[in-house]
Amino acid sequence: MSRRKKTFSKKAVRWLLIIALFDLQLSYLLAFLGREQIAETLSITVVTEIIAVMLGYFMKSFKETKEEENVRLLEEQREIDERQEFVEDLRRGIENENQ
Repeated sequence: MSRRKKTFSKKAVRWLLIIALFDLQLSYLLAFLGREQIAETLSITVVTEIIAVMLGYFMKSFKETKEEENVRLLEEQREIDERQEFVEDLRRGIENENQ
């Protein structure tokens, strides 16, 4: 089984999520220390960051996957067209020999 290539965006998203999860833990520490308002604001900001990062990454990945699929389909169609053209050329050659 081959390992999938880790692109820059995958690495960046991973680190952003690790940092965001660490920041969420800090908000619990702040709440424990009596800074509830700061903890709540930090939590809201971090959760918004996580959602924004993941949505951006999902949209980018979807677009790339869709584009790869379109390229694959175009290549398959080109191969089919080339085969059909080859078969038609063979038929024309056979017909010309018979005449």
